[in-house]
Amino acid sequence: MKQHLTNLTADNKDNIYGQIMDELWDKCNDGFALQELNEFEKPLIISQIIEDSINGGGINTYFFNNADKYTTAGLDAFQKLGMTEVYEIFKQAVDAFPAAEIPQDLEACRQIMESLPEENPADETWTTLTDAFYNLDPNYFMDKKLEYMLKHVDSH
Repeated sequence: MKQHLTNLTADNKDNIYGQIMDELWDKCNDGFALQELNEFEKPLIISQIIEDSINGGGINTYFFNNADKYTTAGLDAFQKLGMTEVYEIFKQAVDAFPAAEIPQDLEACRQIMESLPEENPADETWTTLTDAFYNLDPNYFMDKKLEYMLKHVDSH
């Protein structure tokens, strides 16, 4: 990673970022072996898993497909990465979940979500928050992660 970052310029940041993330995805077997990542690397992948899920259908899709698998780690990741805006959106989404706790079990989580009436406060909140997520500057995610990498790469 350090080698890639030493070559970072404004003109090549997309490529450098892509190369680093590809290496991390390979290291953790596309997210199936997160234990292979160190504490510096995990926030980069966990945040990407959540971002990809939200981009694939909204915040409700994240919960429907992941239950509580990454929620706590995701909140921590967004804070570590300095992604304050995403942290706030995701925290509000978690707080809006229509049960006291988000189940760890995927089927239990889906049952809660499927039992909701068609119009409900959680879905309304998630729609608003999804829109806020989609309206963030597209470079925000990459720029914050690159800042994090540059700031901490020497310590890891």
